[in-house]
Amino acid sequence: MTGRILLCTVGTSWAVVPEAMHLFGEGGFAAVHVLTTASPRLDAGLEQLRAYLQSHPVGRFTLCRVEGFSDLRSEYDHARFEEVLFRWILDRCPEPGRRWVCLAGGYKTISAAMQRAASLFGATEVFHVLCEPRFGATGDREAGTREEVERALAEGAVRYVRLGPEAGWPQLQRLRPEDFPLVTRGEGPLQWVSAPSAALTRRVAEALETSRRLASAWERLADLPFPSLATWPPGHLEWLHQPLDPAADAPWVRALPKVELHCHLGGFATHGEALARVRAAARDPGRLPPLAEPPLPEGWPLPPRPLGLEAYMRLGDATGSALLRDPGCLAEHCRLLYQALRRDRVVYAEIRCSPANYADPTRGRSAWDVLADIRAAFQAAMAADPAELGCHVNLLLIATREEGGDRSRIARHLALAVTAAEHWRTGCRVVGVDLAGFEHRQTRAALFATDFEPAHRVGLAVTVHAGENDDVEGIWQAVFKLSARRLGHALHLGRAPDLLRAVAERGIGVEMCPYANLQIKGYPLDDAPGERYPLADYLVAGVPVTVNTDNLGISSATLSDNLLLAARLCPDLRRVDLLRLQAHAVQVAFLPPAERGALRLRLGAVSPP
Repeated sequence: MTGRILLCTVGTSWAVVPEAMHLFGEGGFAAVHVLTTASPRLDAGLEQLRAYLQSHPVGRFTLCRVEGFSDLRSEYDHARFEEVLFRWILDRCPEPGRRWVCLAGGYKTISAAMQRAASLFGATEVFHVLCEPRFGATGDREAGTREEVERALAEGAVRYVRLGPEAGWPQLQRLRPEDFPLVTRGEGPLQWVSAPSAALTRRVAEALETSRRLASAWERLADLPFPSLATWPPGHLEWLHQPLDPAADAPWVRALPKVELHCHLGGFATHGEALARVRAAARDPGRLPPLAEPPLPEGWPLPPRPLGLEAYMRLGDATGSALLRDPGCLAEHCRLLYQALRRDRVVYAEIRCSPANYADPTRGRSAWDVLADIRAAFQAAMAADPAELGCHVNLLLIATREEGGDRSRIARHLALAVTAAEHWRTGCRVVGVDLAGFEHRQTRAALFATDFEPAHRVGLAVTVHAGENDDVEGIWQAVFKLSARRLGHALHLGRAPDLLRAVAERGIGVEMCPYANLQIKGYPLDDAPGERYPLADYLVAGVPVTVNTDNLGISSATLSDNLLLAARLCPDLRRVDLLRLQAHAVQVAFLPPAERGALRLRLGAVSPP
């Protein structure tokens, strides 16, 4: 047996089936499956078909009659039959490569439905049957008896019109019969079949509509952050290209999957309930520093005047190194941060930390022990979440430049990062280093070029805080002296057009943090006068700019809050630009290509509001 399966419908001319069976000669099909209506007018012909098959048996034969469908009287009747037909094809022959589809039997609408099914689900061959000469006194009758059928076949009067293969629609190739079961009644070759709903027809219609949308948006595909957006209805695509409304669009923004690339571990549980819960988790409460929660400035998180960096950082004093040296506090701090990311629909985050700052020789805790505990806390949080719903966390180790030029702490952090990156290859792992801290012309990146060579040698990614409190020379050195793949803030990048172009051409990511930038530097909101926030200009220039939180606790703002604030700082920011920011985050994340591709698919699975 060849493994070919014949799928055929039949009406009053039962002879279509044996004629189709001889496409490859006697025994050419391993199985023959026939679908027809419940009309009593067909009973006599079907009996002759069964008699024919008793004398010309095939490997397997089934005759299915559609329950409750006797005559075609309306579109509704046809739709019910088509649903059964689609399910019947999947049920009787799940593999498209074994399907041979005959169009010769039944109503014209049934033949049309068969051809449509073949084009949708695929078939190795679609063909029609012709039989000449005709029989009867006037020569206008089709073969109606077993003898006439056998004579026509013997004389070569049966001819075939082969219409060729059908590839089927890729979106429908993955459909499984068990997802759209055919309801059957009866034993043996004769069965009555029906469909409980029109679910498969709807699934087909959705696939076709999606493909039509994709075709209509083809010319815009390159301009969309995610290819899946091309499947949106035209009206929703137009909505996507309108300015983001920070108030009305807030629910949509908060529901979006997001990526966080610039978030400091120590800047999270700085106030309120989170700080209280971290302190309550201490293993040695007697060694905790006194609770001295810094008061938040007037109007926080949108103060009327900028604070400057030093005053901003003092707002995190209650969660300083003395608190997070306690292993219990540190573990709870990580756990609560993970939960905050999850609540905000962050699906991937790179968290910055300084393990050496939390080491405690008096307790025998080295920087490695601290880093292992941080990783273990995030690993445990991730393991408690379903993979398709959770947030994957990786770590960046901070090399902190300080006033005075002592670089021993930087050397220790970089050595720790190199060792950790090679030690942990899966799960939560160290994927890069961040040059942060005192940003001044005396501490620009060129000073640390030799320190960072070991990180470059092992392929660790580098991001640099640059252009937040220093001028464009600090950014230039981060790019050309330290080979930074990303820049933290880079607020002054627009002042050097050539450097701006170079950053765009090299695909260097810019990590912007709207709330922290406004709180530290000050920028006008909602078209108020003043120096404009540069995010929109970076987008226009082609820089892969991203939006992040910086310090969740200090700034009192989630990633969603920062995205919404970006729309107030840049009133022309469109909804599609917000999605482009997320696409940029995937593009510049410190991930291998396969993981970046999976993350892009996850972020691209967004729906219209």
